[in-house]
Amino acid sequence: TTSAISHFGSSFPSSAPPPPQQHPCFRPPPLPRSAMALRTARLLRFAEASSGVQNRLLLSLCSPGEAVMVNKPVDSVTVPGTEGTFTVTNNHSLIVSQLKAGVITVRDGQESKDYFISDGFLFFNHPTDGSGCCTAKISAVELVPTSALDKDRASQVLSELMAAPKDNDWDRARAQLGAALIQQVIKAAE
Repeated sequence: TTSAISHFGSSFPSSAPPPPQQHPCFRPPPLPRSAMALRTARLLRFAEASSGVQNRLLLSLCSPGEAVMVNKPVDSVTVPGTEGTFTVTNNHSLIVSQLKAGVITVRDGQESKDYFISDGFLFFNHPTDGSGCCTAKISAVELVPTSALDKDRASQVLSELMAAPKDNDWDRARAQLGAALIQQVIKAAE
């Protein structure tokens, strides 16, 4: 009789090939314990910040490179929608909106923080628990604090872009789209 160990354990026939090894490019490097501890501490901090909160808007602001906020209780967020700028507060109607280049303003009491977004989406949902806290998740392609924008450098890039040759449709489209984005950066940096 054969047992489960003989099928799945170490009793493979000696003629069987060894298990395939993964290519190093496909295997993520192991995280050091200190990095795992930092990630765990950050998650616990976010969990503590949102636990016990009642009737607030829980905002998540993320880009592919980082999560600026995760379920942070705030009063409101103002975003640049493709149909115009609008403000979302707790108990807003359900909405999914495409965002265009512009400034996102996060308000919490008397405090206000501004971020530049190149484009992205806003997803607003009602609470799934009894907390009364709605969630707003903003997924951005690029997201930076407006204080990190350099107006002079953006103006220089705009000048270079407009001075570049526009011999074909691709160059003209690139110049038009790039100019629109850089003009929004300049406006946000003011």
